[in-house]
Amino acid sequence: MNLAIYQPRISYYVGGGEVVPLQQAHFLSLLGHKVTVVTTRASFIKPSDYFLKFVKANPKIKIKYLDLSANLKWIYNELPGKRWIRWDYESLHVGRLAFVYFLKNKFDLIAIHNYFDVLAIPDDQKSVLHLHGYPAESNYMHELLANIPTTFISVSSLIKTKWQKMTNIKNIDVATNGINSYYFKPDKKISIKYDVIYVGRLIKTKGVFYLIEALAKLKKLPLRTAIAGTGPELTALKLMSKKSGLGSRVEFLGYVKDSDLPKLYQSAVIIALPSYDKEGILTTMLEAAACGKPVITTTACSMSEFLKNNYNGLLVKPQNSLLLAQAIKRLYLNPILADKLGQQARKSIETSWSWQKKIKQVEKIYVKTFRSN
Repeated sequence: MNLAIYQPRISYYVGGGEVVPLQQAHFLSLLGHKVTVVTTRASFIKPSDYFLKFVKANPKIKIKYLDLSANLKWIYNELPGKRWIRWDYESLHVGRLAFVYFLKNKFDLIAIHNYFDVLAIPDDQKSVLHLHGYPAESNYMHELLANIPTTFISVSSLIKTKWQKMTNIKNIDVATNGINSYYFKPDKKISIKYDVIYVGRLIKTKGVFYLIEALAKLKKLPLRTAIAGTGPELTALKLMSKKSGLGSRVEFLGYVKDSDLPKLYQSAVIIALPSYDKEGILTTMLEAAACGKPVITTTACSMSEFLKNNYNGLLVKPQNSLLLAQAIKRLYLNPILADKLGQQARKSIETSWSWQKKIKQVEKIYVKTFRSN
């Protein structure tokens, strides 16, 4: 098939909604499909190291840049992640450029990874919208735009259920995300530097404030913690850590390059990812699991579709720092259990959660959509 993956922010932002489509592009290309990635470019946009690495490693994949004029700079002056409307502005204005491109260039299928990006799809083009999460509530715009994509793919069963309860969308397939198990893998040669690590965006729904609270309850333990990532809550989290008396026990690493992520996971005993709302199956959870590390996350969102409590990780109730603290303490004081959970996590990835396996389900849905009337 001749496939287009349209994602305006994929060139400069690194999150699950950006990493997943690039991984899909890579593995779909390996399956023999012709893939074009359509994204943004401008003098005021700095490409991410993840995107630049992808472009270099995938010469067979065409990159179509939508060159933005200076009058759109105001959108990118706002730090991503703080207000959702910032993404909507981008979808609207960049979508006008993409619409013109898709009118002139026909594809067998266009894949989209943000709901309002469907505005860029002409009526005569088949498309698939990947649902990576869900809004707090549906509005009339969701109902209107639901008529554009040919079909929908949810990254988890929970997200499918949420959307079907909020809207009249019926044709939702489920294809859970995977991970590159050749890239993220155990490495016993790397020495342990941290007891606990968080990796991800620093926004409220990621639950990092609850992690700081949990660490404050465990000050009697000599825990070394690292928080990797950037976002609008960085300053508040640093202040909270300082006021909690954690001092040098918590190290804020900032943005960590993709090339350094496997090593970072390997340098930790425990990976804590206490997200509590609007999530699919966390990419960082799968990355850590692929590295053979035990993950502590919450029963919220879709995490339990991969992680089974006391089998390949630990689940705690969301927004509960006490239970999170107890789980951290349990693994810290029981390295045998931590190692066992990490081994089971890696086994789970190898058995059914690698992209090498997961991409075949995505391909199946794409082919079905392409052949549909």
